[in-house]
Amino acid sequence: MKKTLNIISIAGFFIIVIMLGGFTVFRSRGDLKKLFSSDTDARQTATELTQGYFPMATNWRSLHTMITRATTGSEINGIYSDDQRLLRVYPEYDKGRAFSNIGLINNFAKRADAPISLILVPTAAGVYQSGLPDFIDNTDQLEIINSLYYKLGKGVGAIDVFYPLYSAKAEYIYYRTSDCWTSLGAYYAYEDLIRQLGASPFDLSNYDLEYADDSYYGELYQQLCFKDCEQDAINLFRSKLGSTVEKVTLYDGATKLEASSVYFKSALKTDEKKDIFLKGDSFTRAEIDTGAQSDKDLLLIKGSYANTMIPFLLPHYKHITVIDPDRLKAEGKTLSDAVGFDDYDRILLLYDCVQFSRTDSFDILR
Repeated sequence: MKKTLNIISIAGFFIIVIMLGGFTVFRSRGDLKKLFSSDTDARQTATELTQGYFPMATNWRSLHTMITRATTGSEINGIYSDDQRLLRVYPEYDKGRAFSNIGLINNFAKRADAPISLILVPTAAGVYQSGLPDFIDNTDQLEIINSLYYKLGKGVGAIDVFYPLYSAKAEYIYYRTSDCWTSLGAYYAYEDLIRQLGASPFDLSNYDLEYADDSYYGELYQQLCFKDCEQDAINLFRSKLGSTVEKVTLYDGATKLEASSVYFKSALKTDEKKDIFLKGDSFTRAEIDTGAQSDKDLLLIKGSYANTMIPFLLPHYKHITVIDPDRLKAEGKTLSDAVGFDDYDRILLLYDCVQFSRTDSFDILR
């Protein structure tokens, strides 16, 4: 049945596109053929040529999404859509890889002097799972996180942020069009993180909210062009006491970039506007010097979710080193090549649970 509906969806899509664009054949008989070519350059050229005569040709993904939703339902290529948000669902995860990563972290903890903590964050599909229709197959992320935490050795502390996020799910804690948490979501996780590390979090009332951008369409939207989903806002929480950042240095191979803020507003001119937070995943190592009244240094080993958390950690550490294991491994280096990990007062690993179960880069922890 599902195969039949998929065939109907695809056939309907092409029929509508051909009907709407038929007259372009008289303008350029080759353009319509190029539009659906597997040749990227040819397809781009055809799109540019037909844009003035056939606006729907540049929006074919939106057409396909509309037809597919009407014929086969609300899940397309692993992305569930409703009028509120887009959710990337995960019917399965790499259990072997995830538990192997836990083993590598446990072994690392035996060699490191500093206390180590692990945060596994649910994605939006994990927090909003109860709102998914019964026919949507989605892995129980709370179960994943708990099973992985259970395997941690004595030298690694587990930081629970699932329940703080779940309790705040009615608030704007995840983007509607991107598979990532917002600044508010990161803040709620930060509150519990800092408490579990023995410190006091700064209250939300100590921050001013800055609306950096209100027209963000994330990667899930870019895949489907589902126009019924409202665009997102990029919000920054700025301390009323002023910034504690003194210097930020980003390293990527031989490239070095210095800045005075963890916010890189040039990202707002790109499709990946949420890369305003420490330039996203574009660096191997970041060194952040702060003016915080603290004598502690933090080593943060990060997945993508960590970028949005970093601004809240600044007042608690005089220096923060951020390492991206994937990029470090791509450079052929290990953690000890990049930093002296025994020089830090605490080591924190922060990943969303899906990325954690897929990465193969924790062998750099040596």
